Amino acid sequence: MKRIINIVSYLLVLGVIYIAIANAPEILNLHLWGIKGTAETLGMPEYTKSLNLAVYTFIVLGVGLFTGICWMGQFYLAQKEKLNAYKRELEKSSITNSSSTSRVEVLEAKIATLEKALDEALNK
Repeated sequence: MKRIINIVSYLLVLGVIYIAIANAPEILNLHLWGIKGTAETLGMPEYTKSLNLAVYTFIVLGVGLFTGICWMGQFYLAQKEKLNAYKRELEKSSITNSSSTSRVEVLEAKIATLEKALDEALNK
């Protein structure tokens, strides 16, 4: 499933690049600030920018990729933090299990010693 999603993602990016290259000679007028056509009547400055459509497409593609990486990075870091916490919990439980096992072994050795001493005391 992961491989299919990666292939689809790469194909979509290549499709956007192809469309940008195919529309390279086209010019796009962007209205960035102010109300269009009312600059003289209201006294507001109007700011427009003419861009090549391919440049605009690549800018939007780059911003979209950066946003997606940042957005998914949050989820990745959260999952990584949860995984590290789970590993620490496993280490703690394994240490607890090994200390319990060693305590049982020590108690069994003490019981064996006491049984041997009791047998020697009864044989005398």
